[in-house]
Amino acid sequence: MPETRSRTLAIGDIHGCLAALLALEKLVKFTPEDKIILLGDYVDRGANSREVIDWILERRETLNITTLLGNHEVMMENASVNIQDHHFWTMNGGYSTLMSFESELDDVPEKYWDFFDDCKLYHETDDFIFVHAGPAPEIPLSEQEIDTLCWLRFPGLKPHQSGKIVICGHTPQKTYDPNVQPHAICIDTHAFHKAGLLTCLDVNSGDYWQASNHTPETRSDTLEMPTKSSVKK
Repeated sequence: MPETRSRTLAIGDIHGCLAALLALEKLVKFTPEDKIILLGDYVDRGANSREVIDWILERRETLNITTLLGNHEVMMENASVNIQDHHFWTMNGGYSTLMSFESELDDVPEKYWDFFDDCKLYHETDDFIFVHAGPAPEIPLSEQEIDTLCWLRFPGLKPHQSGKIVICGHTPQKTYDPNVQPHAICIDTHAFHKAGLLTCLDVNSGDYWQASNHTPETRSDTLEMPTKSSVKK
């Protein structure tokens, strides 16, 4: 029998788009052998933030899932303790999250706050840095500021001193395709937008899959993955 190649699957910003996530699950056929890295922004904008987190909590009982922290999780946590931050959050997609929970933040069950606390700021392998937004170029990952890792926009992302390829989300790609640069790939493909798609990328092969939250549309293709040798520091 041919040897099965292991997959390291990165999934971009879900933003409450449960239908797209379920469609990806069916399309990609996740297995316990896959390493699945979710890049953050599980909540806000889409209609099913609570259900997306429930899906993650249930699936990680049987799947190898790493969850990263996104800026929208940061905003939601800040909103729970400060009225100005609460206003900022609701103006940036948080109202749909409140509708999903059918409650005010004070009544959100503790398991969801625990989920946020369990999220990592980044995940690192020999060749890749997985992060919601991106690292500052000349600072070791362990010394990075949370604001940078969760808020840096893709056009400002420079090659990291490690020489590793950055796999990130956070900056919606209006073409709905992954944005591939020599030092980084952005897979936030605007899932919550009417014409947007949720993207899952296998960084080991360059294969990627996309699903719509609003229609039955799915896509799959392969991109040429950059390598550490292509990164110019």
